[in-house]
Amino acid sequence: MMTAIRAMACAVLGSLCMSGAALAAELVIRNDGPASASCHFQAPATSPVAMPDRTVAAGATIHVLPPPGSLIDSVRCGGLTARAMRIGPAGPNGFLRLNGRQTRVLNVALYPFIPSLPNGNFDRLIRHVVARYQAENQDVLLHVVMSESVDIYDPGTLAGLLSAGGYDVVELDTLYLGFLAGKGLLAPVRVTGDAPLPAGRAAATYDHVLYGIPSWLCLDFAYADDAALASARSLSDFVKILSRRGRKSRGLSADFSGTTRLPSLYIDAYAQRYGTARLSDAMKMPPDDAVIDALATLVRACDEGPRNVCADGTLTRAPDGEIERAFATGRSMADIGFSEQSFYIALYAPKRAARPTMIPVPWGPHPAPLLYSDAFVTSRASCGSGRCAEDGARFTTLMTGTAMKNYIAFSGDLPAGTPPRHLLVATRPFWQQPRVRRDPIYRQAADAVAQGTAFPNALTQATRDRMAREVCLALKARVPVYDCGDTRGPM
Repeated sequence: MMTAIRAMACAVLGSLCMSGAALAAELVIRNDGPASASCHFQAPATSPVAMPDRTVAAGATIHVLPPPGSLIDSVRCGGLTARAMRIGPAGPNGFLRLNGRQTRVLNVALYPFIPSLPNGNFDRLIRHVVARYQAENQDVLLHVVMSESVDIYDPGTLAGLLSAGGYDVVELDTLYLGFLAGKGLLAPVRVTGDAPLPAGRAAATYDHVLYGIPSWLCLDFAYADDAALASARSLSDFVKILSRRGRKSRGLSADFSGTTRLPSLYIDAYAQRYGTARLSDAMKMPPDDAVIDALATLVRACDEGPRNVCADGTLTRAPDGEIERAFATGRSMADIGFSEQSFYIALYAPKRAARPTMIPVPWGPHPAPLLYSDAFVTSRASCGSGRCAEDGARFTTLMTGTAMKNYIAFSGDLPAGTPPRHLLVATRPFWQQPRVRRDPIYRQAADAVAQGTAFPNALTQATRDRMAREVCLALKARVPVYDCGDTRGPM
């Protein structure tokens, strides 16, 4: 999949992709300290492959490839151990920067489901984060992983990610925050940096305890080049606009499948029919017929004769940006996706302004935006107190600060000319900047971000899987091409 996405991106950007990721993943260790450091590498216990120790001379950099058929899982340099590295042949790369003054390690997993070029290459972003943090915290070795292999959408793996052998800090979707807190895996935290927006704080709170530092918010938007979209106040208004499509395009490009995606869409549509005060009822099955009828109405806007690529799994399995490319190149009249999907719209339509009209998706008769949230949580087992907790707090303060959010949201790590990512930032000061107030995408998203309600944060694997199955079967009864088999994957 990575190869296909890189080819698509480079076809658009040409020479901008010439200096992309390394051909094979590697661990890069830089030693800025005054003395050499000896490093010992470890493969996973399930695949014990011996690797020779390496010495990193003062002022030198070494590049270490994972052993054939295995991974670099951890490395110990000068008594400091970076763990859960997950460096394999297909990437991503890993980076460590020694300085001779470090006495401890902070192991972090960042949320990886954001646009990049080529897809999944966050090398410059990670280097920037490491440089910024270690400049201010010279006694801490920061180890950062930003990879889809860290599966934060599988509740069954989350316990391991937050165990003593996992990460100290994880930036994850708060859908499962209650599940994690209920198992005693999370340490309570407090905000030490920029003030979060209400929806972010609510999503990071469970049983009246703050367990996460809000980082990003997400909301499904409808995009169209038709200015009439701005006046749509309900699902029926939206469908009327879509019915004006031309003969050469389908009404809509969207992903309406997936083990996590389907329950989320159903909860959205339920809230817009019965109100956000009844959100807990949305997770009760069997599905409500009126809600399913509303979703089916929107899904049918993707029909192309007997095909429906929004429902049959085609777009669920497509590379990131493929949905937006269909809209940007005129193959569909409208698009549904998060604010960051505007990155791909601009990428694939560079010859026009790429400033479509956008509104929060009207899933039902009474639009009421629900905001997903990503937050930094801290492992109670490995980092719940002491110096690690302090190190983690300084890290989340840096990562949620306006300077870092500007760097990531406006694609500071990507080549000049790359579109902004336009991620929705979960902190107040970001939205008060003149640069953000003037931005055409952020300007259209601002009201929904300020007024939206937090998405439920107590989803469990059993509830998610039951909802995905029953909602999909109910939709399949109305849209027969629905794929209810291969639905696993991130939102």
